[in-house]
Amino acid sequence: MKLAIMQPYFFPYVGYFQLIANTDHFIFFDIVQYNKKSWMNRNRILHPNKLDDFSYISALVAKHDKGSLIRDIKINNDGKWQNKILSQLDVYKKLKAPFYNEVKQVVEEVLSKECNTLLDLSIQSTQAICDYMGIELNYEIASKMNLDIGNVSQPGDWALEISKHKKASEYINPPGGHDIFDEKKFLESNIKLSFLKSSLSPYKQSWRKSFMPGLSILDLIMFNSPEESWQIINNDFTVIDAKNIINTEILQ
Repeated sequence: MKLAIMQPYFFPYVGYFQLIANTDHFIFFDIVQYNKKSWMNRNRILHPNKLDDFSYISALVAKHDKGSLIRDIKINNDGKWQNKILSQLDVYKKLKAPFYNEVKQVVEEVLSKECNTLLDLSIQSTQAICDYMGIELNYEIASKMNLDIGNVSQPGDWALEISKHKKASEYINPPGGHDIFDEKKFLESNIKLSFLKSSLSPYKQSWRKSFMPGLSILDLIMFNSPEESWQIINNDFTVIDAKNIINTEILQ
C-alpha cells in the first residue's frame, strides 16, 4: 500500500491532489500545531487587477490559544468570509474561464455547509474537489487513529510510525522538507521512501501571457475540464527515490 500524509489545507494546489490520486491511502495530519502563516486556512487565486500577481482566499478562524493543534481550530460561521471568497472568484468570470459556473457551484456547496472546525472544512473542500475530478479519496484523520507516538523523537518519525501502523509498503511525500526523513529507518521497516514532485506545467490561464504556477486547485479546474484536470493530476509529476532527491535538487 502506498501512503501519503499531509496537514489539512484549504483548496490546496495541484500537487496535493496528485498525492491523493497516486497513493492508496491518505492521512489528514491534524495533531500538530496550527500555523496561521501556512496553507491551512488560505490559498491563492489570480488577482482581479494585476496581471502578474495573486490574491488570497482565506477561511476565518476563531480565536484560539497559542500552540493549539490543527484539530482544535474552530472557524467563524458568520457567512462574511464565505461571501467574500465567492466574490473573489468572479475574477474568473471576468477572464472568461470556461468552467467558472461549474467550479463556483462546487465552492458554494462547500461553503454553505456549517463546518465547526477548520479540519472539517478542509476535508469537505478536498472531498468536493476530488468528487468533481473523479479522484477516489480514501482517508483517515490522524487524531482518530489511536496512534502510538512513543517512538516519535523527530519530525520525520511521524510518517514512519504511521506507515508502520498502516502496514504501508511505500510512503510518498512532497519533496519539500525531505531532509527530515531518515531513509535508513524506513528501509529497516521494509518501507520505501519516495517523493512526488509536481511539474506545475503551464496551462492556459485565459488570455494572460505569463503563467502563474502553484495557485489553488481552483485555478486549474476553472480553465480545464474535469477530464483535462484528471490528465494533469495523473501525469504532470515525477516520483523521485529518496537516494536521488538531493542529486536532483543539485542539478536544478
